[in-house]
Amino acid sequence: MSHRPSVFFPGKVQVTFRRGALGYLLQVPSDAAKKIKDNPSMQDKSAPLKEEVVRKNAISVVLQRGGDVSDKAEVLGEYILQFGKYRGKSFRWLLENDVGYTMYLIKNLEKEKEAGHFSTEGSSKISLQSFLEYAMSFKDIEELSKFESHKTNSPAVTSDCDTLVGFGNRAKSTWGEIWESRADGYAFFIMSRKCGTGSKMHKLQQYLLMKKESLPSTVTSPASTATPYSQGMSKVNTNHLKNIACG
Repeated sequence: MSHRPSVFFPGKVQVTFRRGALGYLLQVPSDAAKKIKDNPSMQDKSAPLKEEVVRKNAISVVLQRGGDVSDKAEVLGEYILQFGKYRGKSFRWLLENDVGYTMYLIKNLEKEKEAGHFSTEGSSKISLQSFLEYAMSFKDIEELSKFESHKTNSPAVTSDCDTLVGFGNRAKSTWGEIWESRADGYAFFIMSRKCGTGSKMHKLQQYLLMKKESLPSTVTSPASTATPYSQGMSKVNTNHLKNIACG
């Protein structure tokens, strides 16, 4: 019985997500993304291309580097965005540089559909749909989206998220920002501390614990490639965390 030989694609490229010390996806934009967001002159203002042109160009890129054009995700990764601040960048580039913006697009689309305002007309909308289909094909993005949609809508949590930390190196950050950037390990450091009841750190700690408990079971633990808690904490910048006293 003959076996069909496997095909090797030397130029096959996969998405490399940015992760924090504990394995969670980083939602803050990369330095490259920040430059584009902060400089309108760097943003592509050209007219959006039609989907068939975008697809043809993407296939050409994959072929030239020796990739697999039969892999839908790899081809979509080379699609060029036809909307937003990052127009002109590839789908893969956006996932690797600004997951936070990706989550914003997912939430915004859901709101438009719920309100009955979503339109599929136009090259920009078609590009948006294609990108979100591509993004949601990744388990990390799918699970993060589920977590975001299941967040507790408690009024207390909603109002507390704007409270300033008020101590340490992150004094000017809000509680919500500490939670959203938990991939850097700081939130878990705070949750592991022993503090006096009623102190600023204790109040922040209670908020973070409440947010942690609201995590759906599918994402309560870092991805399989993430660093275990005990190891992850050792990788957190100790200079950033030490000398913090209960506020």
